[in-house]
Amino acid sequence: MGALRLLFKAAFYTAFAAISYLAVIPDYNGLPPIVTLSDLLNHAAAFFVLYLLLRGAHPSLDRVKSMLLLVVYAIMIEVVQSFLPTRDASFSDIGADMAGIVLAHLFLGYLFLPALRKFRSA
Repeated sequence: MGALRLLFKAAFYTAFAAISYLAVIPDYNGLPPIVTLSDLLNHAAAFFVLYLLLRGAHPSLDRVKSMLLLVVYAIMIEVVQSFLPTRDASFSDIGADMAGIVLAHLFLGYLFLPALRKFRSA
């Protein structure tokens, strides 16, 4: 395993742990304002980053499976939150998570990777 792949794995699992923690803490609104600025934007940004890190950490996992895994994770977060007295489950959160995943997929597939290939061939 290359050093870059190891770095992606460490970053992915660190981000996964941090997002999982933030999803279940009881006093989410007690966090600094930069964290609680926009719940839907936070969801989209978190899943945008998770998708990019997952693809870097596990490139043998195809794009569709990567997307489905993260959607299942998003749904699981909302199910857990539905049982927490200080948190609420929301379909709009899942929608924002899915938007982040799709945007990351488009960014990676249509902007970043083609530019990288063009740069390498020059």
